[in-house]
Amino acid sequence: MKKLISLILTSGIAFGAHAASIPDEPHVQVTGVGEVWATPDKVTLNVSVNEHSKDVVAAKKAADDKLAAMILALKEQGVASKDIHASQLNVRSKTRYNRDTQTNEFDGYEVSRNLSIILRNIDSYAQTLQGLIQQGANQVGQSQFGLTNHDELFSQAQQKAFKDANAKASTYAEGFNARIEKVYSISAQQDYARPMPQVEAMMVRADSAGSAKVEDAYNIGEIKVTAKVNAVFLLED
Repeated sequence: MKKLISLILTSGIAFGAHAASIPDEPHVQVTGVGEVWATPDKVTLNVSVNEHSKDVVAAKKAADDKLAAMILALKEQGVASKDIHASQLNVRSKTRYNRDTQTNEFDGYEVSRNLSIILRNIDSYAQTLQGLIQQGANQVGQSQFGLTNHDELFSQAQQKAFKDANAKASTYAEGFNARIEKVYSISAQQDYARPMPQVEAMMVRADSAGSAKVEDAYNIGEIKVTAKVNAVFLLED
């Protein structure tokens, strides 16, 4: 008996109310995959300033001063105000265990401020991050790389997935002396892989004479935009 090819497209949108259904008629089920690679052209940096002191006002001032210096340097570098996001103040008291008295004792306050920056000149990524660290950022979160033309690249990946699914359906059907009649259902889902830049320990140190450049410790790589297609094709009787 002829079998069915089911095709599922992945873009987060289902095409048709019965996109995932399987018909009673002879059919063939396939999965088409399309990939497009591109170099990221923007990145979101996430850094924090954490200050510890028994004087909460002093800790707040130290954190505010460092954050203000970072924001000023970013603006002088050409980063737009709309791409700089400074969080509100976060304060928490700290304790430490005293083994002699077997009690928790007050150990001051920890004051933190977070700073998120969208960097649209990705070539300055290494120097910008290095500068933030030199200006007082003592915690660095994962950078998030992106593509301004992601939608366009995803459309290209979709077209590749469509062609791959159609080719597979035809190949499978011909292998069993059958022919594709028409597509029965389609569904789609997007898979967006982000790169993980390689960051070495030297990057958090100030560049000194005779040492490698800060940029040499980064390798941003490429982003893979993937579209997957799972569809159901009916076979001719």
